[in-house]
Amino acid sequence: MNCHDAIEKITGALMRKQKWILDADITGCFDNIDHNYLLTQIDKTNRRVIKKWLKAGYIQDKESHETEKGTPQGGTISPLLANIALDQMETNLIEHLRGIEGWKKKIGTTKVSSIKDRKTGKVYKYRKHLNIDLVRYADDFVIIHEDKEVIEESKIFISKWLSKRGLELSGEKTKIVHSTEGFDFLGHHIRHYGNRIKGTYKLKLLNGTKTEQNRANASHILRVEPTKDKIKKHWRDISDTIWKLKDVSPDALISAIQPKITGWANYYRTVHSSEAFSKLDHLLYQRLTQWARRKHSKRGIRWINEKYFGVKRVKKTKKYNHDTIEGRKWVFHGMQKHIRAYAKHKKPVGSHARVGFDRSYYDGDTAYWAARLSKGYGDISPSKAKLLNKQKGICPYCQSALTNDDLLHVHHRT
Repeated sequence: MNCHDAIEKITGALMRKQKWILDADITGCFDNIDHNYLLTQIDKTNRRVIKKWLKAGYIQDKESHETEKGTPQGGTISPLLANIALDQMETNLIEHLRGIEGWKKKIGTTKVSSIKDRKTGKVYKYRKHLNIDLVRYADDFVIIHEDKEVIEESKIFISKWLSKRGLELSGEKTKIVHSTEGFDFLGHHIRHYGNRIKGTYKLKLLNGTKTEQNRANASHILRVEPTKDKIKKHWRDISDTIWKLKDVSPDALISAIQPKITGWANYYRTVHSSEAFSKLDHLLYQRLTQWARRKHSKRGIRWINEKYFGVKRVKKTKKYNHDTIEGRKWVFHGMQKHIRAYAKHKKPVGSHARVGFDRSYYDGDTAYWAARLSKGYGDISPSKAKLLNKQKGICPYCQSALTNDDLLHVHHRT
């Protein structure tokens, strides 16, 4: 499960109602995990090897330093060990809250229910009657409930729960907020805004589907968007890269910045990112124009627009003809490559399909994971996902379901 799954779960919890949130931050999680507690959670077969890794220490300035707590920084095993240390957080919290007199109905039950999707016909499992949500990704987590008293009690319990593991909540960064105030999680700002829909657009929604009517009548609307800090940090990286590569060819420049643009845009493409993408596209156009004008200081802006953006001026009519690339005008291009800007990566809000409640990558259901892979969920390029979807997730040679662990090779069409 990835960051998008966590964001989608938070969105689902806040979609219909404003709630209180414990926006928690663990102080130096990877640096402070208690070794003794961690080793008790690992079976005896692997405990001896894990203990050696934890106690291996580190060398700095040719001096050896012992490690009495924490997991190795940058070690491939560290995220797994942190997950082991923080396992059962949600279960233990729910058991504690339900144990408080009169709170069983307030918290709900952990009974797992099944629901059938009308469109696909697939059956999904989820906790239908649980009224509290704890969403954790590595050491970042939030607790969501409509009652502030429940959130305050959750904070007290989690503090004690973490202390047994050698950890503590950050006094500065941990806070209790209402969804109308908003909070940041995994680079996203999540907040309920007052509904500003009015006029003829509101009348249009009121005459539409049930979903559109609910949207028009809602007192608040939930928005999930990139944080301002993440936008500024990303743009500074792109701008600095363009500035440093002032003497390269346009194709080399595109090769340098395109992976950064694609990676950042793909991370935010399924949330409310249209405004951020539009702003970044405008800044990118301005920056690339500056790059071109500096590279060709003796040329005019018309020549630059024609060479790099496909804008040609017709002398007789004094109008402009625009070359389109992938249906867009004013696309920066070189001899062989062109920029695929932010807006081209946008997907409908909420289009990410979350991993099922009862699913695990190691549950042996290769058909489920192969189907997700063929829809582009995983470490796979869009072209391979499209081809895999045509093949229904099946290898044409051995007829086995392909998964993310397989080395996917595109062969000649037969």
